Amino acid sequence: MSQLEIQYLEPRYGVNYDRGYIGFTYNRDHIFALGTAWFTRWERMGDIRATHALLVTGENECIEAVGSGVRRADLQGYFDDPNCQIFFRKPRGLNADIADRLHALAAPEVGKDYDHALILGAAVSGSFFGHLLNLLTCNRAEDLLDRILNDEDRWICSELVAYCLDRIPDYRDQGVLRRPNETINPQELFEDDVIFSPWKKTAPA
Repeated sequence: MSQLEIQYLEPRYGVNYDRGYIGFTYNRDHIFALGTAWFTRWERMGDIRATHALLVTGENECIEAVGSGVRRADLQGYFDDPNCQIFFRKPRGLNADIADRLHALAAPEVGKDYDHALILGAAVSGSFFGHLLNLLTCNRAEDLLDRILNDEDRWICSELVAYCLDRIPDYRDQGVLRRPNETINPQELFEDDVIFSPWKKTAPA
């Protein structure tokens, strides 16, 4: 994969983002984002950091898993935050039907709890020794740890997005989705060149 290059664009609904797009954010002033960037540094192909993933469900709406649980949230807060970068990626072949199905898959999960144990497992796997062990075991160590810690009624951000994408026949088991959903972090999902069309990045003008 070629190294990704940041493009600064004004967010325009229906032009550079739309329903069914996957949003990725990085907030340089957020301690959780800084920690996530550190533990997912092994997957980063360039200078772009993606530490949170969300599903766009409307012009100013998304469904996302955050520390308080799965929620519907406004996108404007990301656009207005000068410390936040937000990137949008379009799943290949996205159309209104696929966008509807992605929304239908995510909507029933709204209100469910955040999987704090799974995030702890991701931090362990992202440490130097965890990364080395994963290399030696071809990711089987991470898969086992996350399988033990994963709660099927709780979500982390990238797991929820991967779950929705993986249940669309066009994307099922493609690219990074060949891995168990609970093992996929925002950075490696963002960098996937099989699921997504060439990416665009939006930021406040």
